[in-house]
Amino acid sequence: MNTLTLLRYGRGHRMWWRAQMHRVIQKILQLVSTPVPVRVRASRMPVLITMIALALGVGSNAFAQSWNDSYRWRQGSWGDNTTIDGQLADVQVLVGGGAAPLYSRAGNDRSYFQAFEGRNYAIRLRNTTGERVGVLITVDGLNVVNGERSNQSSSEPMYVLDPWESATIKGWRSSQSTIQKFVFVDEQRSYANRTDQANGDMGWIRVTTFREYRPQVWRDDQLKERAGARAPQAAPSIPELKGQDRREMSRMSPEENDNPGTGWGEKRYDPVRKVWFQPERWASDQMVLRYEYESGLRALGIFPNRRYRTWERERGEVGYAQPPRW
Repeated sequence: MNTLTLLRYGRGHRMWWRAQMHRVIQKILQLVSTPVPVRVRASRMPVLITMIALALGVGSNAFAQSWNDSYRWRQGSWGDNTTIDGQLADVQVLVGGGAAPLYSRAGNDRSYFQAFEGRNYAIRLRNTTGERVGVLITVDGLNVVNGERSNQSSSEPMYVLDPWESATIKGWRSSQSTIQKFVFVDEQRSYANRTDQANGDMGWIRVTTFREYRPQVWRDDQLKERAGARAPQAAPSIPELKGQDRREMSRMSPEENDNPGTGWGEKRYDPVRKVWFQPERWASDQMVLRYEYESGLRALGIFPNRRYRTWERERGEVGYAQPPRW
């Protein structure tokens, strides 16, 4: 009896075949995370072959993932996570427009990410509550709003996020309408060092969140007076790099300067408005990040994941068609 005869015989028991195929499809869908397009009315043989291929694919992917996880575990670092989940807000670091992988070390609660000399970076915030939240950000020990040394106090200028709001902090605030972009430079050329404010927090980013104390009702004259007293001051300007200094910086490599800092980058239009916000006295949460060049991370026992495009091409993984990005 050939395949054609079997298929003709099966048509006589269509309802029974459909019930059996439905059971098989349900089991397969439980194993596969994404929906699998299966035409029930098509011939049974191609459907079964497709199911077997998908099952084998799931097994091989699971094995590859298990091997990769084991390899990273032996390295002692993880780079799959890109977000720090705080009590009031989530934090991401964007390097070159993409979320930077975050690494951790046993024994501390800070997250590490890789710095790339000359690249800009930003800090993305997302309020995860239905209330306003105050966010105090320090880079290299300096408040990103006024450019002064910080002690993470509730009396310092900070950003305020509305309920469920997201915001991207791209640089030092030089005025109410402009910022100077965060850029990775060697420590000697950092903003903190060039303003004689170098401190023990070089290479550290601290994101401290505060709840609002309680809703306040103020008269217009009181609101203006208090907002003026608490208004963030523009960060002090610093001299631009001369041509010779820029050429020297371009010749520097991370191997020669293993300690990065955050520099005074290009000026960009990034307006904000002043609001009255009374934070609670004590912070609700503080999320700490550390950045280093790859050589510095390796010295700390952290091995950043590298993307080898040749090996990705060699695997030749098959997937489904995705919408074009542009």
